Amino acid sequence: MADPSRDDHATQAELARLRAELDEARQIIAQQREQLNAALDGTGLCIWQGLLQTGELQVFNLQGFRREDMASHYDVWYAKVHPDDRDEVVARYQAHLAGEVDSYEAEYRTLGPDQQITWLWDRGRVVERDAEGRALRIMGAHADITERKLAEAELLRLAHSDALTGLPNRKYFFDQLQAAMHESDLSGRPLAVMFIDLDNFKQVNDRFGHVFGDQVLSAVARQLQAVVRGRDLLARLGGDEFILLLQGGELAALASDVGSRILSVLNKSFHIGKETVDIGASIGVSCYPLNGTTCEELVRHADSAMYRAKAEGRSSLQLFQNELSL
Repeated sequence: MADPSRDDHATQAELARLRAELDEARQIIAQQREQLNAALDGTGLCIWQGLLQTGELQVFNLQGFRREDMASHYDVWYAKVHPDDRDEVVARYQAHLAGEVDSYEAEYRTLGPDQQITWLWDRGRVVERDAEGRALRIMGAHADITERKLAEAELLRLAHSDALTGLPNRKYFFDQLQAAMHESDLSGRPLAVMFIDLDNFKQVNDRFGHVFGDQVLSAVARQLQAVVRGRDLLARLGGDEFILLLQGGELAALASDVGSRILSVLNKSFHIGKETVDIGASIGVSCYPLNGTTCEELVRHADSAMYRAKAEGRSSLQLFQNELSL
């Protein structure tokens, strides 16, 4: 006959062994979690999981995010994605769930309660599907890339900007002019290029020096920005040459109006420190598609009209070959 006390002792011993194994497993899991978190801390990756049947979203580590910043449901996440990015991001997500692509990946903006923008890099992959191939569970990671995006935007701004005046530079102007010409071809609406050259800048520069000359150019840029329309593109080509892209409206009247305002402010004396200088400007205008088919032709013809303005007394505006009458 079996001894009950022996069986009970064996059971207790087995339970003790199992408890010890469970404690050891928990310790291993805790150590691995610490190691994983330490590794993730170096990457900034925040691990998440989505349960497709309920829409529930789970975040396993915050990586500097606040718990309240984390979306607990797909609908909450959808609402946080910036409206301008939402369609593309959701399309990529759904394409992966449907099995059209191997993984989901996107860079997009999210909006906080105070409308503050955070840029995220987000990537995920379905890890479980049902017998019919429908996605059940997706796991992935996201990271805050706001600083990188801001740095990229600043580098792009610097690449497109004139270092002295802060205006768009020559390369950016030509890129935008090319795009505007393409749009003009599609819409049938003409555009104009206005070449602005300062009349007396060389004398001012020679008399007061380049540092003072740079101050004058910066002041001129501010005056020009104050009188051109918000939709017009003003840039500095280099030296004392500025250029303006005009779109919309009847070109003759538009060029006359904008040109008159520019001449009005540049024909006044400039006060730089204790000095007072007179600058003045001559302006040439060419029109697309009337005066050329390329960016270079339009600018060259506006430049030619500007030199005719100088030859005819300066501080005036001339159109290339007088195709339009002002």
